[in-house]
Amino acid sequence: MIITALKASDFRKYADLHLTQLPERGLIAVIGCNESGKSSIGDAIQFGLFGCTAQLDETQVNKLIRWGTEQTTVTLHLQHRGHAYHLIRSVNQAGDTMATLFSTEEGLTLADTPETVEHQLKALLGYNHKAFAQAFYWSQQTAQLPQGDNEQLLALAGLKEYANLSGQLQNENRERIQTIAQMNDARKQLQANLNGLQIDEARLPQLESIGTVLEHRQQSFLQLAQRIDKETEVYPSNREQFSGLKQKSEKLSFWTRTTLMVFVLMLLTGLFLLVSPPQWLSGMSGDLREMLGKATIRVAALTALAGAALLIYGWFVEMRQLRPLRLQANRLADTLMEGFDVTNTPADQQLAQDNEPLTHDAARYILQTQADIPAVSSDHPDIAVLPEWAESVRRYELNMNNLQGAADALNVSMEARNREFGRYLQVLNGDKAQQHAALNQREQYQAQLDQQEMALEHIRRDRVVFDTALDLLQRSGSQSVARFNQLVQQRCTELLQRFTNGHYETIQLMPDFSLKVLSEQKGAYLDFIETSAGTQRQIALAMRVAVANALADNTHTTHQVLFLDEPLAFFDPERSLSTLQSLQTVSQSAVSQVWLTAQTVPEGVDFARVIHCPQASADLHA
Repeated sequence: MIITALKASDFRKYADLHLTQLPERGLIAVIGCNESGKSSIGDAIQFGLFGCTAQLDETQVNKLIRWGTEQTTVTLHLQHRGHAYHLIRSVNQAGDTMATLFSTEEGLTLADTPETVEHQLKALLGYNHKAFAQAFYWSQQTAQLPQGDNEQLLALAGLKEYANLSGQLQNENRERIQTIAQMNDARKQLQANLNGLQIDEARLPQLESIGTVLEHRQQSFLQLAQRIDKETEVYPSNREQFSGLKQKSEKLSFWTRTTLMVFVLMLLTGLFLLVSPPQWLSGMSGDLREMLGKATIRVAALTALAGAALLIYGWFVEMRQLRPLRLQANRLADTLMEGFDVTNTPADQQLAQDNEPLTHDAARYILQTQADIPAVSSDHPDIAVLPEWAESVRRYELNMNNLQGAADALNVSMEARNREFGRYLQVLNGDKAQQHAALNQREQYQAQLDQQEMALEHIRRDRVVFDTALDLLQRSGSQSVARFNQLVQQRCTELLQRFTNGHYETIQLMPDFSLKVLSEQKGAYLDFIETSAGTQRQIALAMRVAVANALADNTHTTHQVLFLDEPLAFFDPERSLSTLQSLQTVSQSAVSQVWLTAQTVPEGVDFARVIHCPQASADLHA
């Protein structure tokens, strides 16, 4: 980038500053005594381009306004890589700035705010004010080489992407290391939490089985109550039917015995008549005895048939009618006794009475978890006489009122037992919920551990890849820095010899752009700060010109401006002439437009343009 024209109004001492037809190549000398406004031209260039100067930042540029005026405006006409632009920037006393960048060839506004102009210029030129001040602007007030902030030099050297990417990779790797440490801490905590759960794998299945036993026992209470109600309901009709059938059975039994006795008597009588000796019944003829005997036997046979019929009917009544009623009575009595046992036996003992291992587990669980296990589920007085009433039921001798009272008492008892076992189930369900929660927590911890292990493995692989990439990048960047430094050293050697009159002949530019110089007198490399103040300025000037030229070449810029403010202030006439001749040679390279300010210049130098700054005038047109 070079400047083809500069116009400023009310800028520092100048009411009107207008420089036109500035040459693209060669030395432009700005000549004048102290306070003539030479440095103000450099400030105008900096402000016009970037909205600040080497001494004043964006918040202080209203100090550039000429005394007694309200606003200053600077217009720059620029050429960059074969294209023409002009840039207008202004600031008022309140510190409000305006900026507009135009494309002269296309007649277009490229940016119309300070922010967009800054962004557009950075895209066009490849650098901002900090880089410009470090590479293409030099003054006695800022003659020290930058030793700290080298980001912009790296950018201009084409190495910023290396630096940025390397820094990004290093930051990401640091973040990965921190993330790995945090994830390892989290994994340790998760593992500790997992180990602290102390889950018994057999506990939950055991609780499930115990819960099944308790639920079945609850159902048995309900079924028992239903059986009591059902069998009690049919008891009155069965009792009445049993009473009638029992009377019938007794009558049948009586007539059967009577018939049997008649049969035996008639049979014996007939046999006696037929087989007794004649002399026993001498008064009866043989024919009459035989007839009476046979008749008696026929009556015995008829009596036997009648007895058999009565016996068969009696058996039918007993087996087909009375026996089912007795079985129902026994079932009712057994059901009442079962209810009696359930009422008067504690829950743990009821379960322990079974031979099944699961019921024994349930009994032990109740003993472990319950502080108070009721001994009885009802203290109703009818419960106490249940064994006696059950025996009466077997004989159908218990009246209905007593039986209904017993059934009601047992129903109340079954409901109480059902509620009791419901409480046991609530406690058990709570334990089951805790076990389920522990198992779910374990699954969550394990899933988190698995996820973190996968994430850690991914991060570890990334770190290996990034370490490799960083190593390769640093090697490549180091080689590029070394090539750039070699280029700067080569360009600087001739200038350094001329500027220092051969006292310092060689420089050593370090990878971080810090500087060492070879002292022939001391026979060693010295740090930049070990040299005298005057020599530092001479070395800095040579270094600045070499860096500017190298950066211009490296960024493929064919025309680049370099502004040197009072570069000859500490040079004697001989070195001033040698320096100017060297700068004239430099202007034939990529750094083609070299501005310099001085109070006087030696003869024998062919300047492309000489601008004289009048001390007494507020206007300058050249």
